Amino acid sequence: MMSLSNLLEEPKVIATYGDRIREVISKMREQNQWVVPVLKEKLLVGIISYNDLLKKRISPESKVVNLMSPPISVNLNDDIGRVIAKFYTTRSRAIPVIDEKKRFTGIVTRERVLLQFLNEEEFKKAKVREVMNSPAITIDAEDSVARARWLMSNNNITKLPVIQGKEVAGIISARDILNRLYSISGKKKSSILTEEERLMAMPIKEIMNYPVITVNGAENLHSAVNTLLTRKISGMPVLEGNMIVGMFSGIDALKVIARKFELSMPIEAKLTGELKEGNSRAIIDSILERYLAKLERLTEILDFKVAFKEEAKSENNKKVYQVTARVSTKMGEFIAKERDWDPITALRKAVEKLEDRVIKTSRKMESKRRKPKAEEI
Repeated sequence: MMSLSNLLEEPKVIATYGDRIREVISKMREQNQWVVPVLKEKLLVGIISYNDLLKKRISPESKVVNLMSPPISVNLNDDIGRVIAKFYTTRSRAIPVIDEKKRFTGIVTRERVLLQFLNEEEFKKAKVREVMNSPAITIDAEDSVARARWLMSNNNITKLPVIQGKEVAGIISARDILNRLYSISGKKKSSILTEEERLMAMPIKEIMNYPVITVNGAENLHSAVNTLLTRKISGMPVLEGNMIVGMFSGIDALKVIARKFELSMPIEAKLTGELKEGNSRAIIDSILERYLAKLERLTEILDFKVAFKEEAKSENNKKVYQVTARVSTKMGEFIAKERDWDPITALRKAVEKLEDRVIKTSRKMESKRRKPKAEEI
């Protein structure tokens, strides 16, 4: 099996605790880099990504330490299967690589991994519609930039197809929004706030990109992945005729490689009745994948299970669903339960509660780690 060292790259942008967000964003834009490692004395201590910037709007003059996320990483000695699994669960564009002493050694990008497997037989056999993420989350051309930002942040995605009528009219990415948001720095605070409000209220059609690069559901993965790599994009809408039926990204292509390596992804859903079929299953799978990616950014996930149970029926024969979400991590095990008439609503509530508990525990552990240092000072 190939060595991870063969895929290693030296990032053009690296940050430290004290760097200003404005400076980092400017370099990310110039170098077309989506993920920036944050180092302290050669040790990986965090990352800055467009996801972080999208979810937490802070002053451009703030320091990196106030925005960075806990570090996602793979070890230099990890096999390629482990690396693929990490990309799949975190949905990252790039992952820092560390050695056994947690020293930063480089990054591995999703594009580099896909290029390595581009000519695999599995890519030539599979069709885009077999692996795409469906249904696609879309936005109307008349909707505001603020709504686009909310949809991306809430669903842990970085691209939205823009719909006008029933057809795809454009596409908007997290980077499109953030580049505009942070380009208004250097002005007076009151002026910045006014510009932000104007941008957030602006209809998507005014800043969307078009024409849109799309792919047909019947196209094979080799051709589709090649388009992603040559056009330097992370994903594209999938069309059947003129109708959008899903989104295809490098993460979806990695599913095929994961099957080749017979990888066991740490996610399992026990469904009941009609939830096993059709659109409900696809929505449930999509929600679980997105929340798994969020949790993987906080701690290493060992196991993630969700179970649905039909508890009762009302007088009008409407079912009540109970959802139990359970995640095993290196910090411990967390469980959350929720009930609702709508199984999707119950699922969202349960995984949101689970995420909140993991975040609180992570913050407590981080606070304990920092406390002795504060006392020494």
